[in-house]
Amino acid sequence: MFLLKQILPAAVMAMMAAAAVCGFALYWGKERARGALGPLAIGLAYLSGHVVITGWVSFPPTDTTNWLPYFALAAAVLGASCGVLAIKAWVRVVIFALVSAGALRLLLKPKFLYGWSLTEGCIWVACLAGAMMLLAVILDALVRRSATAIEMPAFLLIICAGTFGALMLSGSMLLGQFAAVLGAAVFGSLVFTARKVALGRGIVPVFSLLMGALVVSGYFFAELPATCAVLLAFAPILALIPIGWPSKLLASGIRAALVSVPILIALVLAFRSSPPLSY
Repeated sequence: MFLLKQILPAAVMAMMAAAAVCGFALYWGKERARGALGPLAIGLAYLSGHVVITGWVSFPPTDTTNWLPYFALAAAVLGASCGVLAIKAWVRVVIFALVSAGALRLLLKPKFLYGWSLTEGCIWVACLAGAMMLLAVILDALVRRSATAIEMPAFLLIICAGTFGALMLSGSMLLGQFAAVLGAAVFGSLVFTARKVALGRGIVPVFSLLMGALVVSGYFFAELPATCAVLLAFAPILALIPIGWPSKLLASGIRAALVSVPILIALVLAFRSSPPLSY
């Protein structure tokens, strides 16, 4: 019950914010407006839920995980720009790579100060930024291949739920709450789905950056095993497996089940790695 009281207000705030922005986009009615407001809905919703948990975040934040709402806004602006402007694919990739590298440098500042040499830190940032870009490529492919409007939000909700559980089991209630807020923001965007409007490609940088930052934080600042982090981050790749069922809804269900498999494995591994309850 205590945990529910901790999480519920922030999750409700994020869900309502996302639903309000998506509802406004539907009321506006223009396709380009929906493409721009979809990622803004996720970014603003995450920011509102994060602030409910931590209070207003100063700039620059003293706790590096409090950069997350700023990351959400930056990625949301990038996603909205992709929905409105005709930006070439390679330009989007370069911008997202730079944003990811900058975000990781800020997020991992304590490691640069107290754990890594400059060369070691740069190698870590480059590798992790590459992993974020790979996640973005996977999600972008899923957005383009989704057969139904509910498919993409379902995948993202499964990933958020698994990340929430794994981070909680890894000893970080705070990071788990942030994952719950991200999931609530995605849930609020189901306003689009109710009108059979699919989430656009603009959500890719927002979700990729926030999910990547949460998993990285869990690994470096909590006790999230590296295997769990990889399984959580790249679970959606299984949804790219072609499913030759005649029913689109059934095919979507099978892909969702495939995505759930590495998530469940990650939860089991996180549980087995968690400290005994007697500690």
